[in-house]
Amino acid sequence: MVSLQYRNGANFTHFCGGAIIDKSWVLTAGHCSIYGYKVKDQRIAAGSSFLSQMTTTVPLKNFYLPKNYSGVFNDIMLLQLQKPLKFGSTINKINLETDIGKNYTGDMCTITGWGVNGDGNSPDRLQILSMPAVNKTYCGTANFMPETLWNNILCLQEIGKDSCTGDSGGPVICNNDNKLAGLLSFGLGCNGPTPSVHTKIAAYLDWIKDTMNTKNKKNTKDKKNKKNTKSKGKKSIKNNRNRN
Repeated sequence: MVSLQYRNGANFTHFCGGAIIDKSWVLTAGHCSIYGYKVKDQRIAAGSSFLSQMTTTVPLKNFYLPKNYSGVFNDIMLLQLQKPLKFGSTINKINLETDIGKNYTGDMCTITGWGVNGDGNSPDRLQILSMPAVNKTYCGTANFMPETLWNNILCLQEIGKDSCTGDSGGPVICNNDNKLAGLLSFGLGCNGPTPSVHTKIAAYLDWIKDTMNTKNKKNTKDKKNKKNTKSKGKKSIKNNRNRN
């Protein structure tokens, strides 16, 4: 679990959650991009369940959205970090759920976040909540979503419990299997009458892997070219000295 933060004067403020899936990559909700914060003014914070005690912060290098992203539809985003995280006891990656046909209805799922709580305040300590998954047909209909997207969502609902503002992009883990099943997308109000909607990770595996592979290869190529340029520059300097 990480906190996605934006520069607010001399400080940084939490606005979305996210999940580490690789040393240089974090998954979050696509709509976290709509706030319009510049990449250079964003970072992730990790290493503690308390926002005030984060041990590691890393600026963003870039972010990537699916081509078919549209508001809360296909609501997923990859964050590329400027430098890789160092994994240890408090910072590590989570494996992705790969079974796209998995039916979570009735399963207990855990969500986490630093979003607004019941008294309207933003907590410093990470909040943890378990809720049952509900039928995708009921959820899609209740939230006015087109049927073509019902296989791409995971929905949770329990009266008196819910996620809220600031929890967007936070991870969902079901049945304690330690796999990233979803990311919080939206809900009609906090503790509203309809289920909260989460982007189902397994539905976007190809996009996630393709994007990461393409960008990682580009980074490797850029580093190699940069190294070659430096080497050629040193050689030219040496040759010039010899000619003198």
